[in-house]
Formats: sequence, structure tokens, C-alpha cells
Amino acid sequence: MTKDVSVRNLTFNTLEHVLNNKAYSNLAINQVLNQYDLSVRDKSLFTELVYGTLKRKLTLEYHLKPFLKTKVKRWVRILLWMSIYQLYYLDKIPAHAVINEAVEIAKRHGGHHQSKIVNGILRTMTRTGLSSLEDIKDDNKRLSVTYSVPLWIVKHWVTHHGFATTERIAQAMLENPGQTVRVNTAKTTVERVSKLLNERGFQVKLDQDIPECLHVVGGSIIQEPVFTDGLVSIQDKSSMFVARYLDLENDNRVLDTCSAPGGKACHIAELLNHTGKVTATDIHEHKINLIEHNIAKLGLDNIDALQHDATQSYQGTYDRILVDAPCSGLGVLRHKPEIKYEQSQVRINTLVDLQLEILNNVKSHLKPGGKLVYSTCTIEQLENENVIYTFLKQNKDFEFDPIEDPRTHQKVKTLQILPQDFNSDGFFITRIRRKDS
Repeated sequence: MTKDVSVRNLTFNTLEHVLNNKAYSNLAINQVLNQYDLSVRDKSLFTELVYGTLKRKLTLEYHLKPFLKTKVKRWVRILLWMSIYQLYYLDKIPAHAVINEAVEIAKRHGGHHQSKIVNGILRTMTRTGLSSLEDIKDDNKRLSVTYSVPLWIVKHWVTHHGFATTERIAQAMLENPGQTVRVNTAKTTVERVSKLLNERGFQVKLDQDIPECLHVVGGSIIQEPVFTDGLVSIQDKSSMFVARYLDLENDNRVLDTCSAPGGKACHIAELLNHTGKVTATDIHEHKINLIEHNIAKLGLDNIDALQHDATQSYQGTYDRILVDAPCSGLGVLRHKPEIKYEQSQVRINTLVDLQLEILNNVKSHLKPGGKLVYSTCTIEQLENENVIYTFLKQNKDFEFDPIEDPRTHQKVKTLQILPQDFNSDGFFITRIRRKDS
């Protein structure tokens, strides 16, 4: 492998792309993995370095700060964060290798002077060691720095979940997500997919709550025939609950208002088993191609995708409606850790307004007696409980249609899944019903 495509150089370039251009880390990582012919070991290291640096950014910056005697360029900070992550969170990489590679990257990127700065900081750091996080006296701030979660988010979570649960949330967000797949039951069976994966050397475990959900260990399945032939889709377990809670019946007409890339809409179509009709819409025209790609790959004949703004009126009425609303995404930090550094209270307030606008737009398109699922991939109460209670207060012709909490098997009005509950994403789900006229 040439120096140009060394793992650390690829990592540095990817981190710059994510942090400076607001690219999604998961998409940026996949783009690199598809572009370069890396060994299995190098793919693993690259993915670990990108995700690890992003997940721990606030912690890394805290440790770096005492060693900065003068202002350094933004790219130098990113390179130093990446290097500190390797030095103190990975135990199989010698310090001299980390430092030498960082110096080479700095030299190519900024010349001899910048390489001397990087070399000096890293060598001083390895000689003197890092300061203890226990020196941070304020509990919330210490939690924020330890788990690299912005302080304002920590305060929100502590208010709604308590300190101990917040710490478990923050800790879980740093863990690597497991690989779960959704079996396309409109095309095959769980038993067949399990057998095919076992034959390919994967370890497969059936999920306890969702029949079509499999936990797969032994490497990525993206290049596997079961995936490329549309027998399975990659989807987080928490996300799979959403279609299940629609309480689907054969021949239902279903509207998915904010569908791209179409995972939940396709899951709905699969559960309908070649009956009914799913209308999957999204505001962005280019994302309709993603939905249509998934529909074709999965071989689904009861779903259409079309461009539509969910705040604008639809045509006709539906038995079921899914509003998987645009949200802050603070439940999916395992897959997109950069989100936590980009969100703000102002942004969340704007999202709340949009979420309510969508609900108030689609309400008239639900048949009397029909059911609507409102879901988000966040654990922010403002976007979840507050939104649905506000909607119900303003719309007396709707009421909660309680769902079963998979943890307790008790009926609940709202379900907040935390990342530590199922080793999955944080997700909010509630189901409401339009009263019979």
C-alpha cells in the first residue's frame, strides 16, 4: 500500500471530511471502503479510528488542551485527536509508529514547521502522560468530558432520565453497534437465511422480540449474496419495532411520510406479504432513488415511492400512517457520532415545530379508526413525549392506542428505547388512533 492510501492518511482525510464538511461518518466510511482495496485488518483499523476519534472528540480535546502552548490550525487538531485516540485507546499500536505517521501526515499537509509542532506535542504527551478526568469536580461536566457528550445534552438527559441512567446512556453510545439484519419474509424465511449465513461462516442468533430480526456476528454481510440478492436488509433492532407497532392487517393502505432511505416502508411492505399498498414519500427527489433501489432489490410489488413534502396535503385516506419524523438523531450516536457536536437547542426547537406541522397535516388523511405511529431516533423528550401530548391536546378526535413495552410486556402510551436496553439505537415510538366518527 502506498503512503497516499495508508490507513492513517485515509482516516485523517475522512475525519476532515466529516468534521469540516458535515458529511455523515457512516457514508464517508463506506465510500472509502468501496474506493480502496484494503485488507480486512486495515478496514477494521480504519473504521475503528474514524468512529473512535469522532466518538471521543471532547475527551481527546480535553487531554490535548494542556499541551497547546500556541494556537494550532484546525487540521492539526484533528490529526492530534486521531493520534491521541490511538495512543491511549488502542493497545496494539506502538507509540513510535503513531507519532511517526502523524509527523509524515503533517509534513505532507503543512510542511516541516507543522510536522515539528505535531512531533513535539505527541512526544511531550507520551513522556508526561494525561491529566485525570477525576480532577473535574462538577458531576455533569465530568460526565460530559468522560463520555464526550456536549454539556447541554448531558443536562437535558439528567433532567429527564436522572444522572445514573444518563451515564449508562452515554456509556452505551460509545460501544460499537452489533450487526442486525431484517429478513425479507416476503421473499424467504428466517430459517433459510439463518442456514445460508451459517454456511458462510457467520454466527446467527434469533432475536427474542422481533421474529424477522437476526443478530449476525463474523464480519460485514454487505458483500454477501443474502444481502445483494435482497433476502435481508441491514437495520437496527430499535428501528424494526416501528413497522411492527403499526398493527398491520392484510390489504391495509399505508402512508410513510418521511421514508428515505425506505427501510421502514419496505419492512411494512414485507409484513403485508404482497397485499395492500404502501406509499413511501420523501421531500428530497434524489432520495426517492434510494427507496426505489431498495424496493427493486427486495422484490416488493406492493409499494410505491414518490416525492412529496410531508407538510403539504396528500390525496386520499389511509388505514395506517407512519410519521418517522425528522429529528435531532441523538439516539443513533453509535452510527453517526458527529451528530452530537452539530445539534443545538435552537435546532431542536425548530424540529419540534416541524414535527407538529407534519402530524397536523397528515391527520386528515387517516381513516376513522385508523392508526398512526409517531417515531423518532432521538431520546430528547421535547421531540418525543412533548410533541405527541401537544398534538393530542389540540386534536380531541385522536387518542392513544397503547403498545406493548418489550422490556416489561406492559401496555404503555409511549415507548422510549434507550441504547442500553437492547444494545441498539435510542428510539421513541407511540401509536395513536383516530376515533370512529
